[in-house]
Amino acid sequence: MHPGPRTKRVTEPAELAANLARFFRRMEDHAADDPANLVLIEELAEALRQTKLRAIARAASAAREGGDYSINHIAGILGIKKQSLHELMRKGAALLDAQRARLGVVNLRERRRARLAEAGVPERRTAVG
Repeated sequence: MHPGPRTKRVTEPAELAANLARFFRRMEDHAADDPANLVLIEELAEALRQTKLRAIARAASAAREGGDYSINHIAGILGIKKQSLHELMRKGAALLDAQRARLGVVNLRERRRARLAEAGVPERRTAVG
């Protein structure tokens, strides 16, 4: 007999953070044993910095579209002034644009729009992002 569909496990953000903290402690052990691994920690630190900036840009975009949190809320959560948040948003938006360009998302969207226009088919929805 075939069991029913499996429910997808949802990992909470706090659980993800705890797992990452454990991972970082293991990386610390590896770097202590072999300092050449410090390079890997530098790479991880940069990846985390970029993740934060992209997340800020995405949260700000959601705020502008009427999301649950306003720009003021986001600045308050981070404990920074609104002006500083705007600078982080700008940096995060640039990272998102670069990421999308690297992945070809921009080109795919342009090709999709061109193909629809060529076929005389209207867009069903506006692409977010």
